[in-house]
Amino acid sequence: MNVIFGTLLILSTIILMFSSPETLLSAMLSGGEKALSLTTKMVIVYAVWLGVFALLEQSGLADKFAKMLKPFNNKLFGKLPDKANNFMSLNISANILGMSGATTPMGIKSIQELEKHNGTEYAIAMFFVINATSVQLIPSSVLALRTSLGSTFPSSIILPTILATLLSTIIGIILVKIFIKKGAK
Repeated sequence: MNVIFGTLLILSTIILMFSSPETLLSAMLSGGEKALSLTTKMVIVYAVWLGVFALLEQSGLADKFAKMLKPFNNKLFGKLPDKANNFMSLNISANILGMSGATTPMGIKSIQELEKHNGTEYAIAMFFVINATSVQLIPSSVLALRTSLGSTFPSSIILPTILATLLSTIIGIILVKIFIKKGAK
């Protein structure tokens, strides 16, 4: 697939270079400017959320939140080490807030903690599926993108996002429960 898109990009660039070089340069500069602007906005959004999660972790609220979620996590993932439970709780809550890109560090830390223990393959598989499907009550990233691009009704995607992510998460959980057994090695 990359070969097809790469070939199309190269051919269209060559054709535009000879037929309309001013259009090519203008489009490249405009696209680069838009990409840089969007990237800056998204970095700011992620930085704010990562700061909030760092504060939660340092203040001890993350531990309290993880303790509240522990029965739910134990039912879904099986028995978890405390550190892994904390990181998983933060990761899932960040996904629920729609900050999927900002959850990566917490997801990596939770997997590293799980890999230190035997018999956690089920929990890792379930965690991967929950991360991939991630129920989002507030799709912050998409809302930020739609707002920055001038959407008239950026919040119109909230209900469809909730329904789609809820359905995909339920199906993913069912499939993991069918194909991977708890405690299996």
